[in-house]
Amino acid sequence: MAKTDLYKPELVIVISGPSGSGKSTVIDALCKADERLRESVSVTTRKPRRNEVDGVDYHFRSKSEFEKQVAQGSFLEWAEYGGNFYGTLKSEISVAHEAGKDVILEIEVKGALQIRAQDLSPSRGLFIFIVPPSITILEKRLRRRKTESESEVNKRLAIARSEILEIAHYDYWVSNQEKLLQEAVQQIQTIIAAERSRIDTQLIETVNQLLGIDKSD
Repeated sequence: MAKTDLYKPELVIVISGPSGSGKSTVIDALCKADERLRESVSVTTRKPRRNEVDGVDYHFRSKSEFEKQVAQGSFLEWAEYGGNFYGTLKSEISVAHEAGKDVILEIEVKGALQIRAQDLSPSRGLFIFIVPPSITILEKRLRRRKTESESEVNKRLAIARSEILEIAHYDYWVSNQEKLLQEAVQQIQTIIAAERSRIDTQLIETVNQLLGIDKSD
């Protein structure tokens, strides 16, 4: 899709959902379908899973390295989740916008709430929560991965319940049903398209510039 003269990349799209809700798969499909989207690569202190690549799936760091970056003020947000730290580097946002893209963040609820409380100007935040069809299906998905122990699965299910209760802090929700991935992706594409067409102060200033209108007169 070609850019218009009025289009200015400014969206910081935050997508959250319980572990096993399918948010990673949804985000991957969104970025493949839209060249104006770029996924931010988060930093984590957890160990890589099978086939995960440093710098692609996550920036894998030790806890001491993570804490050093916290002290340096490098993070837009960070939080502890399941005994590990996760964070979004401020540089990921600026790099995406400098490349002319809207940035999409896959982050947990604690981190999303930190961003929600900030003034992102001139960017605009868009918060989307992916809901699993049911806790039963979520449990089946987690067990199907075979990447966590029984205690870890139970811990993630407990966290999932608490996360879903925070849905009121998001702008939109999307249900990722079994075998209906494309429907979830299309719903989010529609939401993003609407946000890109929102009339705001930045758009009005751009229109005035194109028309040669000086509002200071």
